[in-house]
Amino acid sequence: MLEIMRNNASGWIVKILFAVIIFIFVFAFGMSGLDSSGDPTVATVNGQAITRAEYERMYERASENLRRSNPDVSPAQLRSPQFKQLVLGQLISEKLLLDQADKLGIRASDKEVAAGIASVSAFKDAKGNFDKQRYLAALNEIRMTPAEFEESYRNDLTMQRVKDAVGAPADVSEPQARQIFNWLGEQVRIDYIEVLPVDFRKDVKVGEAEIEAYYKANQDRFKIPAQVTLRTLAFTPANLAKYQTVTDDEIAKYYAANKDGMQVPEQIHARHILVAVKDSDSEAAQKKAKERIEKIYKEAKAGADFAKLAKDNSDGPSAPNGGDLGWFGKGAMVPAFEKAAFALNKGEVSEPVKTRFGWHVIKVEDKKEGSTKTLEEAKDEIRTRLAEEKASDKANDLLDQATDRLVSGMTLENIASELGLKTETTDPMPAQYLAQTFGMSADAAKAVSALTPGEAYKSPVAVNGGYMLVEKVEDTPPSVMALNLVRQTIVNTLQNQKGAELAQNEADKIHAALTGPDAEAAAKRYASRIKTTGAFNRQGNIPALGESQPLAKAAFNAKNKDWFKLVYTMPGGGAVVARLNERIPASDASWKEQKQFWLDQAGQNYRREAVAAFMDDLSKNAKVEIARPDILK
Repeated sequence: MLEIMRNNASGWIVKILFAVIIFIFVFAFGMSGLDSSGDPTVATVNGQAITRAEYERMYERASENLRRSNPDVSPAQLRSPQFKQLVLGQLISEKLLLDQADKLGIRASDKEVAAGIASVSAFKDAKGNFDKQRYLAALNEIRMTPAEFEESYRNDLTMQRVKDAVGAPADVSEPQARQIFNWLGEQVRIDYIEVLPVDFRKDVKVGEAEIEAYYKANQDRFKIPAQVTLRTLAFTPANLAKYQTVTDDEIAKYYAANKDGMQVPEQIHARHILVAVKDSDSEAAQKKAKERIEKIYKEAKAGADFAKLAKDNSDGPSAPNGGDLGWFGKGAMVPAFEKAAFALNKGEVSEPVKTRFGWHVIKVEDKKEGSTKTLEEAKDEIRTRLAEEKASDKANDLLDQATDRLVSGMTLENIASELGLKTETTDPMPAQYLAQTFGMSADAAKAVSALTPGEAYKSPVAVNGGYMLVEKVEDTPPSVMALNLVRQTIVNTLQNQKGAELAQNEADKIHAALTGPDAEAAAKRYASRIKTTGAFNRQGNIPALGESQPLAKAAFNAKNKDWFKLVYTMPGGGAVVARLNERIPASDASWKEQKQFWLDQAGQNYRREAVAAFMDDLSKNAKVEIARPDILK
């Protein structure tokens, strides 16, 4: 039984975590104990028994690992029938694979098992040698004997060899991998005319009857959930700090001892203009972007109003604000941008700077040199810090005193009064926000929300920064917001709906004209409204328009540059008439750099598909009988 390996081999951390069923954790289910009475066979696979002992071993180890990986797993999850069925499904798959291994004469040898276990670091000492005690301790932790572990390891190696044999013919050729690369790496641009709902807002009228009808038909949208109001007494440094006294002398001493830590870093106030372009864009697009930024740079250097230039030309989100980035220090921007910006003097404009976002021109509006805060500037910060330190020293003692009074039946108001503290009463809030608001556990939040008004939770609740005592003040039942509070929201919604309908109608007219008998005349009529997107791939995130899989699919399926047969509705309600502008093949240079990666990835995918098909075929032709279906319930 591999005695030499038990004495000399090294470990396998994946096995310790029982990776044979790690896929189960994705489903976030759990298991519970089993009824140990009845038939010792849980199921048979082609006449081979899956014993209760086998099932229970996998079941218990999976349950233990699930608890380790997810300490918050509930007993209900640990009793999930779905999880039990997945465990049994894995055992059935193993039986099928091992049966095939027997038929094919495949079996991992003692030498292979020994070498496999010896290659794992978890059982090795600091010098990299196998440590028997580590090995035994690790197996004891997962409740396995060396013999059980080694046999399970042998089975895993054997099953993997079967999978390797099945997947071997699925190795991908270079042309196949290149085909996948080309398909995924191809990009397109489209010409489009977009008609937006906002263009028709002035034509949209919303009547009172429509508003009331919408309000009545959509009550669920305006529901206010049940809410709770709490009275709290917090024992955290931040809350108790206001009760502490910090003298000017203490502040001065702290400042003198920590002056080096009172640094104000160098900052600049800058604007920028961005011409967006990606490294993956075509050479033509790269060239066009560079030419555009050079033109903007010349205008900025010549003294043009930089803010106006940014508003008119920048592709960045700061464009409406004249490219204003506000004040920032080092570390806030990408390295290339930061280096260029901090090298400028006040009022200077940088040469074009390239980052992963595109090309930038930067102007520094103002600079603040790094400095040390004066005592006056740092006084409030130091006072708060010292007050919290004092409060931290007293928090546990105050909490103990408050808890004793709570257990004796005192109200939070009386407890706070005796301790010289003050309670706080929250605004009404949905119970589901308690955990997020205070940082308490989900179980504590559930228990607090279940209190009756006037009732206090009988023990301190752990929250962000410490603990607090909690008393429920009031339960507010669910309700519907009054019409006057949501009227404008309804008006906006109806205007958008009607605007979208009008936009669709207008787009349909444009489409009909561009694809009709007088298409040439229509093309001239609408020429000024035709725009061209940036390049995009099959994921469907289209520059300037947003995400639309249907539109992206039409673009990649286009055989010519005719207008597409359909008008496409965008996420914001706009309607788009479009046609293919340019098809951009995947880069030859990128293929040369990434060829091995794509060969490996495609090969792995093909092999996985081959193994999955093989397992599906085995399952379909297997005779599986569940002897104890009650165990899975």
